[in-house]
Amino acid sequence: MAGDGSAVLPRLLFVHAADAASCQAHAELRSRGYAVAWIGHAAEIAAGTAFAPDVVIADAQSRGDDLITVLDQIGHEGRICPVIELRPPGEYPSAVLGEAMIGEHPLVGSLERTYKIGALTAILASLATGTGRSDDAAGDRRMISALLAGSRLLPNLHYEFLPKIDLTTDQVAGYEALARLRNIPGVNPEWLFAAMTDAGIEAAATMKAVTAALDLWLALSVEQRSAPVAINCSQAVLADPLFQAALGDELRRRGVASNGPGRGVLIIEITEDARPVDTQRLVRDMNGLRDLGVVFSLDDFGKGATNFDRVFTLPIAELKIDKDFFGHCARHVHELGILREVVRSCHARGLSTVVEGVETEEHLAIARDLGARCAQGFYWGRPMAAGSFAHVRVI
Repeated sequence: MAGDGSAVLPRLLFVHAADAASCQAHAELRSRGYAVAWIGHAAEIAAGTAFAPDVVIADAQSRGDDLITVLDQIGHEGRICPVIELRPPGEYPSAVLGEAMIGEHPLVGSLERTYKIGALTAILASLATGTGRSDDAAGDRRMISALLAGSRLLPNLHYEFLPKIDLTTDQVAGYEALARLRNIPGVNPEWLFAAMTDAGIEAAATMKAVTAALDLWLALSVEQRSAPVAINCSQAVLADPLFQAALGDELRRRGVASNGPGRGVLIIEITEDARPVDTQRLVRDMNGLRDLGVVFSLDDFGKGATNFDRVFTLPIAELKIDKDFFGHCARHVHELGILREVVRSCHARGLSTVVEGVETEEHLAIARDLGARCAQGFYWGRPMAAGSFAHVRVI
C-alpha cells in the first residue's frame, strides 16, 4: 500500500477540528498520491460518507459523535473501514491497537495530533484495504454534491492566488483568485462550479471570490505594491441583475469604484459557458460595470465552444489562452502558427494576451516567441493563500 505506484493508495477521510497544520498535512498527503478529504462539522457527515473512504483518521475526543455516525453509515453500506485515532500529545492510545473495534471497524493505529507524515504513511503502508478503487474523481464529485446538499460547500470555499507575469518586465502584473475547497485539498475548481446548478449558489460563490480579491488588492495597495486581481465568472452569473447590483455595491463600499473605465482594480475573467444569454443586454451591462472600473478578460480561449465571436462582440481588454490549448500547440510546433495569429489579431485590436499553463523554460520561451504580453503557470510557483504574501484584513 506504499506510494510506490504498485498499488492503489487508500482514500483517507479525516474527522477533526480545522487547523492550519492539519490543512498542510492533508495537502502533503494529496501531493503523495493519496485521495484526501476532511470533515469538521456534523452537517458534513453525509459528505464524508459519500467520499467512500478506505481509512478514517479521527480525533475521537473532539469529534467522537461525528466519527461514530460516519462509521455507522459506512457499515450500513456493507463496508469495513479501519480507523486511526488522533490523540492529545502525551496521552496513550485509548485502546489496545489491533484488538479494539469501533462498532465493526478495527482501530489499527494511534498518533498524536501533532503527528509526522511519515508516521501516518507507515501505518497506511501496513494496511491492505483491498478496494482496488482508482476512480478518485467519482468520490470527490460525490462529496462535493453532498456538501452542496448539506449547505456546506460555500462555508468551506476559500481562495488562493496565482500571479500573472509581464513577459516584458518579468514583474508581477496581477493575480488571479482560484477557488479551493477545504474539505478536498487539490480538487479541480471546475468541478466545484460545475456542481452549482443553482444560479444563486454560483453567484454567491462568485461574490465570495470578489470579496477575497478586493481584500488582497487593498492589502497590496497599503503596502505600495498594488496590482489588479482577477476572478472567474460565468457569463450566466455576469448577466444576472442581482449579481451586478451586489458587485456594484461592494465596489462602492470598498471605495474602489471609479468614475470611468480603465482603473483595473478588479478583473472579471469570463469563463466558457454554454448557457445562453442575451448578448446585447450583456454587452450593455458589462459597459455599465466598466464605468465602475471593472476590466473584463475572456478566459479559456481555445477550449470547448470558445470562439472569436465573443472576442469581437464583448467589451474585453484581455484574452487568456487556455492552458490545454497552449500545451497542445507546444507539443505540436507546426500548430503554433495558429496561436501566433491569435496573439497578433488581439494586439491589433488593442487587447492584451495571456498564455496560461507555463510550467517549464521551454513553455516560457514559446510564450515569449508568440509575442504574448503576459503568462501564468506553475513555472513561477503554486497558488498561495493571500496571507502568505500580503497582510490581508477583512473590511
